[in-house]
Amino acid sequence: MTAPGFPAAVLWDFDGTLVDTEPLWLELEREELEALGGTWSPELAAELVGTTMTATAGILLRHAGRPEPSPGEVEAVAGRLERAMHAHLGGGGLRWQPGVERLLGELGAAGVPSALVSSSPASLLRAAVRALPPGVFSAVVAGDHGHRPKPHPAPYLAACELLGVSAADCVVVEDSPTGAAAGTAAGAWVVAVRGVIPVEHATRRLVVDSLETIDLPLLRSLPRTGPAPRSGHRPPRRSEQT
Repeated sequence: MTAPGFPAAVLWDFDGTLVDTEPLWLELEREELEALGGTWSPELAAELVGTTMTATAGILLRHAGRPEPSPGEVEAVAGRLERAMHAHLGGGGLRWQPGVERLLGELGAAGVPSALVSSSPASLLRAAVRALPPGVFSAVVAGDHGHRPKPHPAPYLAACELLGVSAADCVVVEDSPTGAAAGTAAGAWVVAVRGVIPVEHATRRLVVDSLETIDLPLLRSLPRTGPAPRSGHRPPRRSEQT
């Protein structure tokens, strides 16, 4: 059965989950790699999805022939990528994924807090949050806040601590295998939206094509324990459970 008040909070990934930034990030990263003298590949694109800015910079430098880049080189690449994304966001380039604004509104109206938990730097998250009404996110955990990065559960556990809730009573919304693994490791339910890299089905994980299929009654109906529903299938609502 679903625990009373479930979910206690919904914890959101940013890139690719809330906003359609993954294609833009990949394009910016491709341009940076080629400027460094490296060669882009689909395998590299998969490696970069869900990483922090610092990790991304290091990966690009290694693929450009710098196996042990200096901290200054990493910082320079990360800074260029961050400034490029800032320019995009500042130019009105923020595009919310289908169903996101409606679901955030449902959660807010029901008093279910949301937290933003991302590998992106805090400056970019603040720029995105400014495009929403005040108070939509009760907590923000960014990639440069000093936590161990996803797939480690630390970012999601930090968000739960800020909200004063247990991860087991929360739902994580993600679009990458790395992020989904972090949510699962934290002990939360995971709603995984199919994105650039496929996410595998797992216990306490619901894989969907779009957040347009998700609403608050569905989240409240997720079984507190036991196996996850089959991928893409709606679990029974409370009134349908026996």
